[in-house]
Amino acid sequence: MSMKPSTSTMTMGRALMCRGARSWRSGPICGTVSRAFAIHSLTPHARTTGAKLLFHHQPRLYSTSSSKSTEPSVSHTLHDHSPNAQTATITISNPSKLNILNSTLLDQLTQTCTTLSTNPSLRAVVLTGGPTKNSNTIPSFIGGADIKEMHALTSPSSARAFILKVHAACQALRALPVPVIAKIDEFCLGAGLEIAVSCDLRIATERSSFAMPEVRVGIPSVVEAALLPGLIGMGRTRRLLYLAESIGAVEAERWGLVERVVGGEGELEAGVEEWVEGICGMGPKAIRSQKKLMLGWENSSVEEGIQAGVEAFTEAYEDGEEPREFMRKFVNRKR
Repeated sequence: MSMKPSTSTMTMGRALMCRGARSWRSGPICGTVSRAFAIHSLTPHARTTGAKLLFHHQPRLYSTSSSKSTEPSVSHTLHDHSPNAQTATITISNPSKLNILNSTLLDQLTQTCTTLSTNPSLRAVVLTGGPTKNSNTIPSFIGGADIKEMHALTSPSSARAFILKVHAACQALRALPVPVIAKIDEFCLGAGLEIAVSCDLRIATERSSFAMPEVRVGIPSVVEAALLPGLIGMGRTRRLLYLAESIGAVEAERWGLVERVVGGEGELEAGVEEWVEGICGMGPKAIRSQKKLMLGWENSSVEEGIQAGVEAFTEAYEDGEEPREFMRKFVNRKR
């Protein structure tokens, strides 16, 4: 697979390179989080300040600032997968605070997704957690939302403003016009799980764990937690939300919360690459149309979904170029 870095690199705030500037195949995993109650109960070593949000892409990573920075920042670099096809990896990195999400990082995630959405060459996006101080021992996807920030909320209006930022980030991921893959290693908790279910596909290592323990800290699970019943059913959603249960990756796959479980980091990298390669081999207009249809199916009747599909199929033949090209390859394939 030949991928050349594109010339378009956009940076907001201070751009930051992941430790070691590892590639798509050896991209970092991250984080440390208390196993206690998931999203917000942090171990003492996690209660430090500083956060950064890093966006990078395969197979090389470019940075415009020192990796020693602990300030929240967003950068993203696109790489060419093939002519007129680009892929992106978004890495959420809060190295001293377990990859938890604060307001600044949520805003940056929303803005970056919005920017990526305008790229007509984009074919797939991968979302993962960045390296932390203890990434060699305990990785993390996203450990939840910042409980210290929520503890400091002083009014209903400030609470509303914060939770709307979580929703905006989730919605921005869902609004990306191409499939988004959540690459999960270890903790996927609270707001982190809401982010994960806002992606189109989820792949996780066997050691990963999933929980929605907000009720333990006096708040309900909200916003994109509303997607859970459609994935795992109302009964299992109640188990996660009422009992604040933590489940492992194998059970999460059995429930339908993740689509694939792999052994370790190496298999995770290979599994993600396999999915990305598969998506990039499909008709680009067809994939975008399919995602739009599936989002519509969530809130439509069966009949409405069928009619939307009829329109999408018809639109595919407006110029007919993509169906002809891909069907010709199929018909002329070697048998």
